Amino acid sequence: MAIERKGEQSVRNASKDGTFALLKVSVLTCALLLPTLGESQQSQPPSNGTAQSALPSMPHMYWHFLVYQNHLDTVAAAQAAQGNDASFLRNHFQLKLGFSDAGFAPIRTSSARLTAEVQALDAEAAAIRAAGQSPTSTAQLKALAAAREADINAEVAFLQQTLSPAQVTAFEAFLTQLFSTKSIVQLRNPAAGQPTSTGVQ
Repeated sequence: MAIERKGEQSVRNASKDGTFALLKVSVLTCALLLPTLGESQQSQPPSNGTAQSALPSMPHMYWHFLVYQNHLDTVAAAQAAQGNDASFLRNHFQLKLGFSDAGFAPIRTSSARLTAEVQALDAEAAAIRAAGQSPTSTAQLKALAAAREADINAEVAFLQQTLSPAQVTAFEAFLTQLFSTKSIVQLRNPAAGQPTSTGVQ
């Protein structure tokens, strides 16, 4: 028990000390490994080895970020239920963006809603795949992929209408910076650069 407590404290201290790089890698890993219902037309492996070519589309940056923010909120809530303060996780990106609680609230709302919608679509897709491949199942999976894209675009529209123009500009610049890194190129296409040391096992 003492060892567990010591480990939790170490994690809290490390995060409070600003190990943004670790969270950044987690976001990139989440973005790359999230289950998809169909092939993304926007997120293809880089052809010229540049970070720019590895960027997802802006709606997909919203998607990956929102799902990960919901994950952080969920972990923080679970820690709070155990009497631990994990607000540093919950508020990490809010602080990086410089948003107030009220300013970041729509992002939390959107992240919870989109996560629930995508999880429901993923569950449907898993059930269809478990039943076996057929022309019908292929059409169903395509329809679910289209539904996912519609859900993502709806959340993008919600945030673009709810946040101020300055907040939207700051948020999208932050997303672009977050996903613009050699790590995403190397994770998607190891041959494009030197082996990574992302901590992903």
